[in-house]
Amino acid sequence: MPYEICVKSRQQRILLLTVEETDKIRDLKQDVKAKVEEDEPLYFNGLELADEEATLLEYNIVPDECPGGPVLHLGGCTTFDIECELPTGRQLKEHVTNDTTVAQLKGRITSEAGIPYLCMKLLDGNLELRDPVPLRHYGLAGRTVRVLTRQLYAGPAA
Repeated sequence: MPYEICVKSRQQRILLLTVEETDKIRDLKQDVKAKVEEDEPLYFNGLELADEEATLLEYNIVPDECPGGPVLHLGGCTTFDIECELPTGRQLKEHVTNDTTVAQLKGRITSEAGIPYLCMKLLDGNLELRDPVPLRHYGLAGRTVRVLTRQLYAGPAA
């Protein structure tokens, strides 16, 4: 079933295309190149669409509730969604940029999930993410971070 996607260039030009989930990335790139005459890589959710034989479905470029459909970026991408697995097992999706720091992401998780900032640590695999570091340093696009909680101080034994 056809749906719309939005392709946004670095110059903020917007191109709407009608596609299907089974369309190949190669065909999508040809359509974009014919309309904008730029030969730049395409990105979705922070990941380059490098496999030209893959389908849109394989990259999870599927219809969503947003007007214009999923947004692809031509020539680079500074924003992406990051999945956060909360201690309860619930998934929380946050829209971030490469310049968002781990501390800012923790602040958003505190606002959304109510987990106290100081009791939280974020892990990518076994690596603990450090507060002042921008997310670009960790290359988290398309990955899931785990949110763990820790007890700060229990006080002396009674």
